[in-house]
This record gives sequence, C-alpha cells and structure tokens, in this order.
Amino acid sequence: MRSRVRWWPLLAASVLCVQAVAPQLSEGISTALRPRPFSSTSPWNTPTPLGTKWFDTDLLHHYNGGPLHWWVNNSSAVVWYGRSTDPVWTYIMPAINDPVLNRHWPASTFRVRAPKWMRDGGDSDHINVLVYGGRYYETWLTNIDPVRRVVRATVWARGNITYGPGAGTRTTSDGVRASNFSWAGGLITGSDIRRGSISHALAVALPGHMLSSAYRSNIWPATAWDTGGSWGPIRMGTRIGIPRGVAMPAGLSSVGRLVFRALQNYGAFVGDFAGGSWPVFYADKNSVAEYMVAPLFQFWDRGGSADMEKIGPLLRVANYQP
Repeated sequence: MRSRVRWWPLLAASVLCVQAVAPQLSEGISTALRPRPFSSTSPWNTPTPLGTKWFDTDLLHHYNGGPLHWWVNNSSAVVWYGRSTDPVWTYIMPAINDPVLNRHWPASTFRVRAPKWMRDGGDSDHINVLVYGGRYYETWLTNIDPVRRVVRATVWARGNITYGPGAGTRTTSDGVRASNFSWAGGLITGSDIRRGSISHALAVALPGHMLSSAYRSNIWPATAWDTGGSWGPIRMGTRIGIPRGVAMPAGLSSVGRLVFRALQNYGAFVGDFAGGSWPVFYADKNSVAEYMVAPLFQFWDRGGSADMEKIGPLLRVANYQP
C-alpha cells in the first residue's frame, strides 16, 4: 500500500552534525543464510533482458537544482521465518475485493507458526511478512496481539515463497505494496551481504515528483498503480537500471559494489510511493543493521558523496522515455 513516511530528508538534515559511530551488529539481527525467494522465472530473479533500450531522465539525477539523494530504509520491511518449534499464531484476515487494483482475497482465518517475539516493522505502515511451511503471509496496517498471538490487518496477501512469482500476477495481488508486489521481493538482505552477491532485482519507491499516479499507468510486473496524487512521469512497475558495459565507479564500498552489480544485472522495479524527495531502496529489518547499508546513502558522513551519489548518474529507465 502507499507509504506515508515522509521524514527521510529531515532525518538526514538532523544528523549532519553528528559524528558517525559504527555500531556492533544489533542484538536480534538474523545471521542465517536464507535462499533467494521466489521462482527462477519470477520478475525478481530474471536478469534484465538483452536488447533492453535505456532512456535517460534528469529526474534520476537532480532535484531542485541539486543532486538527487537516495535512501535505504531498513526500518519498514521485516521478514520473519517460522519453525516447527515456534508457537502457533492465528491470522484473522478480512475479505478484499478490488477489481480495479486487482486485489482479491476471501476472508480467512488460519494458523501458522511464528517466533513468539514477532512484531511488525514499526513505522506508520506496520508491514509484516512471515515465511512458514513454504509460504509467505504479509500484512499492511498490521495489528499484532502478542499475548493472544493473534494477527489482524487491513490488507493482506499470501503466496509460495519458493515457486511463486512475488510480482506480476494479474488475477490478484502478490503482496501489499501499492504495486501489488510482495515485500519479500527486492529487499537487500543480510544473506545477500554475507554471500557477497545480490542475485535479484531490487525494489525502489519513488517520491511524488517522480512517480505517476495516472489511471492505469502501471506496467507489468506491477498490477496496480499509485492512487495518491503523485505527479511525476515514471510508471509503477518500471525497471530502472544500469546498462551493460557501463564501468563501475571508483571508490564504492563493498555494499555499493553489490548494489551496482544488482542494478546492472537485474535493475530495480518501481513498486511504491515514497514520501519526501528521495527515492528509497529497502533492506530487511531483521537481517540488516543500518551500518551495513549506510555507505550507500549517508553522504553527510562521507564528504558529501555516498555510493548512490556515484551510482545515481548511471541509472536509466528501461524501454520508454519518461
């Protein structure tokens, strides 16, 4: 669903004068190596096709006469993995029937196993993703009762985490992003960082001046569009990436090199609206601490130029001119 978070640039400004201290790996951050979600033919796991035509737009490079900055959000998307030894939780989900935005789920009550400390992401969207028994269950505006172990939500979806597409299903939603993408798709994960490879596309949310909210402006694999009044020209579902053959910029951090290769090999799908003026990538809150992705975006601690200030000028839009 449409993100309402609008504090990225304000937060950045508030920490410009704070000396950075690299924290230790946060307590509770998962260090397990997880398999790449979804099928090999999923849009998330399909490399950018050969012959893709790339188009440039200044929207990807500048804002209000200055350079465009980028953010990595590791505080919204949280993915939990249930085990057979975990307690049983009850999900009580409402009926969803929206033929315009391709969202169809019957009212359902079901029981799954999940960690006893399961919580949502904690921001205003209250995102939660649970993986259990080969399936994923994701919710938006989640209400978790940790005592009764009951989960309710305003919007929900589920699918197969191993063989499902995670995006692009035309008959119903694959997840609870505004595009109908699953939140399990396109995340930077701790497993990606520890493996030293992001072998999937990323998800990116665009601010209002970049994202289109024109009626049915989405393109596949998005099956819905932004309905919140954005005024830009870039359509939901667009692949943004780096053309093959473009050289990697010098001076990137280790995580910056991973993101550069992912954007060149797979790209990033526009999947949501982002409040504020910066585009936003996402990392899994349960496996990525902020210091692990800080070199990508914290330009104020890096002489005015983080990794995305070097990568951003190389980005292009696939297959149409915005």
